[in-house]
Amino acid sequence: MAPRVSPFPGIAGAGRRLCIVSQWYPPEQAPFGKMMEELASFAATCGWNVTVITGFPNHPSGQLFGGYRKRWLLEERMAGAVTVKRVWLWTSARNGITARLLRFASFTLVSMWRLLREPRADVVFAVLQPLSLGALLPVIARLKRSRLVLDIQDLHPDTQIRLGLVRNRLWIAILRGIESYAYRSCAALVVICEPFRRHVIARGALPERVSVIENWVDTDRVHPLSGDNAFRSDAGLSTSDFVVLWAGTLGYVSGAGLIIDAAELLCDQADIKFLVVGEGPLLESLVARSQHLGLQNVIFRPFQPEERLAQVQASGDVSLVVLSTDFAETSVPSKVIAYMAAGRGVLAAVPAESPTAALVQTAQAGIVVRPGDARELAEAIRSLRSDRDRTRRLGTAGRRYAVANLSSTLGVARLERALRQSLASK
Repeated sequence: MAPRVSPFPGIAGAGRRLCIVSQWYPPEQAPFGKMMEELASFAATCGWNVTVITGFPNHPSGQLFGGYRKRWLLEERMAGAVTVKRVWLWTSARNGITARLLRFASFTLVSMWRLLREPRADVVFAVLQPLSLGALLPVIARLKRSRLVLDIQDLHPDTQIRLGLVRNRLWIAILRGIESYAYRSCAALVVICEPFRRHVIARGALPERVSVIENWVDTDRVHPLSGDNAFRSDAGLSTSDFVVLWAGTLGYVSGAGLIIDAAELLCDQADIKFLVVGEGPLLESLVARSQHLGLQNVIFRPFQPEERLAQVQASGDVSLVVLSTDFAETSVPSKVIAYMAAGRGVLAAVPAESPTAALVQTAQAGIVVRPGDARELAEAIRSLRSDRDRTRRLGTAGRRYAVANLSSTLGVARLERALRQSLASK
């Protein structure tokens, strides 16, 4: 990514201290971890003294990345004069609820211990995930006399409740209490879409403190390439294949089982292939189901190195996002923006009223079909396969919209402006 010049010369950070708290951060490939890296780098160019508190890289496998050895604290100096402080957290290859809770609880406690020991930051900016951070961050920010700005990427605990992971009424009340407390206690809230804005206000946030800043993508790093590339070839796909790409975390809210449903319906179409690039708790069950059905049209590949990202996104003729009705208002998949930046049309099996559907339709970047309807999805794939010109036009429109509205250059500037404005809020 090319160095960025501050659009606010002489008035930006001006020596102010910014502390970013995010459990996920590169070299992990979690999209908002990458966005936090881009924000940190940009803020440093604007004059902020930037520190990032994060965990040791282990997402999504739960296994520590090579080259790292866990300890209480590891300090790294990153590009853009950013200090990254990695703190100990529980890691395990198991993806069960107990392992997830231990990982979240350990990061919450150790990262907050680290924040207490840090020099006072003018602004503490934190991704409110895990939700347990919301119980301690407002207290520590007040003790440190820091302005707290929260970033809302998913709506917790609603997602966990709808997944059935939290059923006890007392725990639900406690978690919703933490959520409301966090929203009421911060100087500013940043949400990624209008439905999220309505949600946080309904749960106690002051409307004047809430800003809608959509997620972004580095449109230089993710850009249109020929589908005839090394990654596609390595996956055993030919130039004549019509490839439906899924790229991202195979998590509980992803609805990724629909991929196998559609692939089963299209197994007699020899040239239609599904390429699934990702990892996560659903991967094992998807692979097992594909093998049980004897599907030859589904290919699985793990997350790829950063340098192959553009090739991965270009390997599909059309790119797929699925989301069940239950999670339409609590989660907005970041993969859609990357698909658009790569110049590939989007097939969105999502509720028509969801923010994801609104984005795809506003950008004229793809087709929206009913969530969970494998037959309608299969028909849409057949339609795009038979009209390659239309498929290319959708990709071109998506790329144009991403560059004009969702580039990282625009996104980091909007967010850095919100951080500065929080210093003036009462």
